[in-house]
Amino acid sequence: MTGLARRPLAAPLVLAAPLVRAATVGGPAVGGPDVALRLGGRDASVEEVAAVGVGDLLLVLVPPPGRDEWLWDAGREVTGATYAERLGALLDWAPVHVRAGDAGLDAALTLSALLQRLVEAWPVPPRRIVLVGYAGGGLLARTALALRVNGAPGAPPWPSLVTELVALGTTPYAVTKAPVSRGVGRRIDEQLAGIAVVDEAVAALPPRAGVDHLLVADVATARPNRVGALLGDLLWWRHRALGRQRRARDLFPDAERLTLSTAQAPLSNHPAVHDALLRRLA
Repeated sequence: MTGLARRPLAAPLVLAAPLVRAATVGGPAVGGPDVALRLGGRDASVEEVAAVGVGDLLLVLVPPPGRDEWLWDAGREVTGATYAERLGALLDWAPVHVRAGDAGLDAALTLSALLQRLVEAWPVPPRRIVLVGYAGGGLLARTALALRVNGAPGAPPWPSLVTELVALGTTPYAVTKAPVSRGVGRRIDEQLAGIAVVDEAVAALPPRAGVDHLLVADVATARPNRVGALLGDLLWWRHRALGRQRRARDLFPDAERLTLSTAQAPLSNHPAVHDALLRRLA
């Protein structure tokens, strides 16, 4: 799942528009398959980011693959600030921005390694880490969090410091194969049925134990219209039918789930998400 904004498909997708998953808003697209930390609108080294680190609370923000930290600015006219700005000003959370080219296993491994190095380089030992991912960024954060990492002797693995993963607009269900696994076929699965096509290694990773997972969805996708529901159910049947290997898996089986209207603001900068984060991270 890429989480990138997509071109409209044929008429059935238009009719089922409320079911569209993981569309992004705001911010320029950025290229490159790599994963990088961001600082001051550019890619930065671990040492550069750690040099400006303050406090022992780290808020790691993971936008959809192909996007950068400007994504979180969308909706500022409604909220007055980004999540990072408000949590930093009111609760002393230090924001850490990242970007990635995809949400696959290699990207997750790279992200995990970067965060481990960042924890070790941080000016004071981090006490708590919270991940906030949008669309495909939520899947990338989940995968990175589930991986085992080796740090410097005596350094805690960064996943052991994570208390929450907040996934905004992230498709929670996944299959490892699809009849048409690329292009239009993949987009139909992701957008109509709400099923992401992921690598087997990604699907096999269990959610990180001891971490609270919060899934926040657009109410329009949680309550599909009649045409979208019919098409989505047909696609679900194809993936769940007995005797088939393409069994859809819930990647967040124990997550707390919340649905919100995005009529006035996107999930990447939503007043209700601001309130939820302030309550949970206080």
